[in-house]
Amino acid sequence: MTKEEKETIERIKKRLTRKADYNTGVWLAEQDIETVLNMLKEKDAEIEKYKKLLADNLAKNLNDSIKAKEKADTDLDDLNKGWQVELEKYKQLYNKALDDSVITAHDNMKKDKEIQFQKDINKTEKDRHKQAEKSMKGQIEKKDKMIDLTLEFLAERDLGYYQKEEGGEIQGIFRKYNKDDWKQYFERKEENV
Repeated sequence: MTKEEKETIERIKKRLTRKADYNTGVWLAEQDIETVLNMLKEKDAEIEKYKKLLADNLAKNLNDSIKAKEKADTDLDDLNKGWQVELEKYKQLYNKALDDSVITAHDNMKKDKEIQFQKDINKTEKDRHKQAEKSMKGQIEKKDKMIDLTLEFLAERDLGYYQKEEGGEIQGIFRKYNKDDWKQYFERKEENV
């Protein structure tokens, strides 16, 4: 505690016990109240800082926490000198952690975009493949229809053969080629090519 703080507390004690300075006519000077409020704010800040320090140390290691508490108890008087340095240190650690998390988040977003891009490409290719398959099916069905119509056309013509009878002579019944005969004929031709 500074000399000014001690003097302020003594003045307040005197005024509270009705030993006021009648020359000023004020029981509690505004400056004294501001000094006490500032002291309380500093002490609150110190208390909050030590609460956080103790919680961090407990999380790391119980033995370190006990040592930190003992050190904190002995260092309370020295805290007025070092609180700025500690605060700056915590700010740097916080900013570094924040920077690291921003970088990690950015990298994750970039990876997510790449994955989404690949999914979009895969979907486009799959759609294109389905469209091509559908088109090919349509073309095949059209060709099959054309072949069927051609076979029907040929089956309607008077084209045929005489069925060989058991004596080896080519006499007998004239058999007209039907649709299935023509189909088998072209399938054999295609196999021989």
